[in-house]
Amino acid sequence: MFGEFADITFSYLTDEKLYEKAFCVKPPDDICPFNLPCPNTDVTGVGQQISIYITAVIYAIVLVYIANLRRPMLYAHLSLLYSLLIAAMVSAHNGELSRPDGIFVITTVASPASLYLWYCTLRSIRNVNNFPMDPANVNKPKGRSIEVKAAQVLSLGSLILEIAMICVVFIPRVKGIKFPQSACDRSYGTTFKWSNVVWWITIAIQILVFVFSYFLVLFSTKCWTKRKLYEIPALEPLELLGGAMDSNVGGTIVKENVDLISWTERVLLDRFPNFMDPALLRCIVFIAQWSVLPNLALPIFTMNTDVVIVLLAFGLFRQPPERGPNRIRRIFTRIAVFILFLVAGVGGGIAPYLEFVWPSPAGWVIALIGFSAASWSRSHFSVSNMKTFLPVVILLTTFVLSLSSAVVPYTADAVMFSNPIAWQRDVYSVSIFYLSDLSPAIWIICWQATSVWPWRRIGSQEMLSEGCWKRAHFLKMFCAVLLPHMLWIQASSSSNPWHSTEMTFGQIFAMIVSLAGIITLVEKARNVRKHVWLAILYSDVITSEPGAGPSILPVSHPPSSLAPASPPASPSPLRPRFAPYVNRGRRATSG
Repeated sequence: MFGEFADITFSYLTDEKLYEKAFCVKPPDDICPFNLPCPNTDVTGVGQQISIYITAVIYAIVLVYIANLRRPMLYAHLSLLYSLLIAAMVSAHNGELSRPDGIFVITTVASPASLYLWYCTLRSIRNVNNFPMDPANVNKPKGRSIEVKAAQVLSLGSLILEIAMICVVFIPRVKGIKFPQSACDRSYGTTFKWSNVVWWITIAIQILVFVFSYFLVLFSTKCWTKRKLYEIPALEPLELLGGAMDSNVGGTIVKENVDLISWTERVLLDRFPNFMDPALLRCIVFIAQWSVLPNLALPIFTMNTDVVIVLLAFGLFRQPPERGPNRIRRIFTRIAVFILFLVAGVGGGIAPYLEFVWPSPAGWVIALIGFSAASWSRSHFSVSNMKTFLPVVILLTTFVLSLSSAVVPYTADAVMFSNPIAWQRDVYSVSIFYLSDLSPAIWIICWQATSVWPWRRIGSQEMLSEGCWKRAHFLKMFCAVLLPHMLWIQASSSSNPWHSTEMTFGQIFAMIVSLAGIITLVEKARNVRKHVWLAILYSDVITSEPGAGPSILPVSHPPSSLAPASPPASPSPLRPRFAPYVNRGRRATSG
């Protein structure tokens, strides 16, 4: 009966790919010839990865900017989560899921969008309005919508499955579950891959350092302002900065707070009136926002260093100095400044190899903002309030956080928490993307310390977020979308042992579905008017002119509360050619 079938025997050297496929049909547990576990394309397929990455990023953008797309994108996101989790559970039950594949599933499912969705779901248990989805019938309250309740259950179910996967993978000897190829766990180093699951720990460390520094400076300033001899400054913050304090919105006088970008422009123009111009200010503001992104090691310097040097070159030489007796000196001053930052870039590039502390070029740019804020405080406050105290505090904060930024690459890499060997070698050989700066904390602390705290005020969380996001559109996109997703995609990709490019029909179909989300997003972007994109590019206030199309401001921050609807009551004391640029922070907006 079996004589018609021939025995098939071939060596690894005859056909490597065919040998791998034959070996992985039923691999033994005691050997690992490839030093990697056999691939499971149902779980770690490249099509599955790409579709989840695209959908997660689109869903994050929708959560931040496009409220009317939250409902369809929630279903798209949950469908991919369930498909991956169910495939992993079935493979684990059949003994086909290796432990590294399980770590990949846990890491990939726990995207930034998923973490935020689960957080909102847990909050919505007590108040359904916290769930990030509106029912199909907009006139129906969320609490009475069966669709919203079903979506809550689905979201909570994905969280429960994720926790179950964590228990299955990390708890040894779970009854009924056996991971194949235990020998590959040792050769592949599965133990060290747990750091990918907690990819967010580097962001958490950055946030903790920022919060600690913020409240330490706030506490010091508050103690100083409580002295009996302390006198609150007579002028309001915007009056000190050269702008109007009040605005008329619909016949109501509204107190205006200076936002982060306007404060930066006015402080730099006040300190360097003959050096700063609109092009250079825009570049400095963009560099300060860019500094929050993870760094990327390149053959020449790093990504952040290259971007900063190019932007500074553009800002310094885009607009030549005005004709006059000091024009040649100003040109040479700009050349000298560029050379200094070029040297700073070289120092930042070789610092990890020579093991010495040196801030990045972006760190030097924000340090310049900190030093300017200290000088501005010295000249605008009196001895009876902040003239002596605040400059010292700002300089100390700038100095300490700038030096701390130089050692962040050695401590803000998640791989280092699980691999002690990583501490003894070049930092760039561990992660492609790594956090490299604490400088944004300097920027925000200096802004609050000079525009809020001297008046014995403590800005609320809402005022702080409005002041940050009013004009810092890139900062919002970087913090809410790009930063966490770059680290998450890196962790997910490094958790995949094989990186196989083979795709099944199901993976191709998943990619096609995710591309539909891109088309929807592009169509939404096409409907945004040109002046809105220019406002984003120039870090300007986004306005909604009559018939100008939808504003991309978040629903939770009405435009009318962000800026006054009338021009400033008093002219800026700065030079006339800078006044139109400085007054951007007080443009009219309407919902």
